[in-house]
Amino acid sequence: MSYGDVIPYDLQNCFKTLKGGVIMQSKILTVEQYKDFSKNLIKAIESRCRIVPLNSLKKQGYTLNTPIYVTIETDEDAIIASLDDIEAFAYADTEFEAINGLCEEIVALYEDLRRNRGNLGILPQKWLEYLDEVITVHENS
Repeated sequence: MSYGDVIPYDLQNCFKTLKGGVIMQSKILTVEQYKDFSKNLIKAIESRCRIVPLNSLKKQGYTLNTPIYVTIETDEDAIIASLDDIEAFAYADTEFEAINGLCEEIVALYEDLRRNRGNLGILPQKWLEYLDEVITVHENS
């Protein structure tokens, strides 16, 4: 018995013959099916989630030393902007509003962390260290 007797040609490379002539499936997808599946999966993820650089916090007196990368996600009825490094996020109806809300959240968190520098737990201390690296505060602005 050969593959051609029982398995369509385009799926034959997904099977192998074991001892005794037993045919066993060794792959779930053909190479073409895998490529199509991968492309569709990437498109689906990209349509719901993407990472964008943020170059400004849009607040006078606060300058980013380097762009920070935020995630923009589309939920059923809202846009979510988040900065996972400090677990900050904002929800809004539009991407613009979500990013602005996230900028406000980052500045508010940074101000709070700076005020309480001596009383921070391990995780908030790491957030403060990260924000100290990426933000310059101009006190006289």
